[in-house]
Amino acid sequence: MTTTKLDMGARAEQIAVDYLRDNGFIIRNINWRTGHKEVDIVAEKNGRIHIVEVRSLNSSFFQRPCDTINRAKQRNLIAAAHAYIQRYKLTMEVQLDVVSVVFTGAEHSLDYFPNAIYPKLNNHF
Repeated sequence: MTTTKLDMGARAEQIAVDYLRDNGFIIRNINWRTGHKEVDIVAEKNGRIHIVEVRSLNSSFFQRPCDTINRAKQRNLIAAAHAYIQRYKLTMEVQLDVVSVVFTGAEHSLDYFPNAIYPKLNNHF
């Protein structure tokens, strides 16, 4: 991963945090880690926990950032969400959301996908 890609990812996460705050979410954690797994953003709104995966790409790519979340990434995100729930002994509803940021030069566009990832019943939830 190049520095440019790291910078783009950090910028996308900040854009996502700002968007969530502007839309009434309380940010609980940014880049929360458990072992080698990470949750980009943990937010809360209306008594519900939102585990938010942030994906970003330059506009030169021919796919949407949210389409880059493969099954392995989904499994890791679900496992990290489960660890977060266990660590903080949460009883609130939890959903897994995606924020997609596409950069076009200095500009960007953002899409928010609530409930974008659904754990299967045989997974941790």
